Amino acid sequence: MNIQSIWRYPVKSLLGEPLNEALIEDRGFSGDRAYAVADASGKLGSGKSTSHFQRIDNLLYLRAETQNNDVHIGLPGEPLEPISSRDLPHRLSDFLAQPVTLVEDQDAAHFDDGAVHLILSCDLNRLQARFPHLDFDPRRFRANLLLNTPDHMSAENMLGRILTIGDVRLKITHPTERCGMGTAKQDGLSSEPLILKAISQGYGVNFGLYASVLKPGRIEVGQDVEISAEVGRRDRSGQQEFGF
Repeated sequence: MNIQSIWRYPVKSLLGEPLNEALIEDRGFSGDRAYAVADASGKLGSGKSTSHFQRIDNLLYLRAETQNNDVHIGLPGEPLEPISSRDLPHRLSDFLAQPVTLVEDQDAAHFDDGAVHLILSCDLNRLQARFPHLDFDPRRFRANLLLNTPDHMSAENMLGRILTIGDVRLKITHPTERCGMGTAKQDGLSSEPLILKAISQGYGVNFGLYASVLKPGRIEVGQDVEISAEVGRRDRSGQQEFGF
């Protein structure tokens, strides 16, 4: 098993950027969801509405990239602009048809439900084979990591496991609950309203995994990923488990 791709999202709910390597810190990927778009009430722009988030349409038409350690945002058909630009909030407000501001992350509050989000190639392949008329492009699911995994694996089998990637160690904590954002049109991808229904038929409302960071460090595309049981976990015979 290895890392097939790495993605970072400098601004929550905007298009992200592919990386060849990344630094994982205690809070998650360095620079991931460092900023968010906030509406007039202070709720963070998202694909869903909760007590903390507010659905704002058309966020996926905006792109965010990191250049020279500074976050830049681009509107459709326009060049990237530094997030520090005084005019940028006004231009975003006009594009999104409501007053918005840009807010910096405080204590990882911009994450939906976990520090690191990952999906498995085996689960994607199963969905694509079962519903060949739909496009299960991994970009729809906005994960930090796409892992290249054997066909026999599944996300369910990885709950509670420890992933070791070089010096980095991650603990798989819980599944990712999907929302309608994965069905939305975005740059290079058409709207696929039936994707959420397809996922629900095979996985309930969950697809993907969240992980906490046990040990920070650097990772890169193509790097091997080892799986083991949580330290101290034993199987029914009382023997220590060592993974798959």
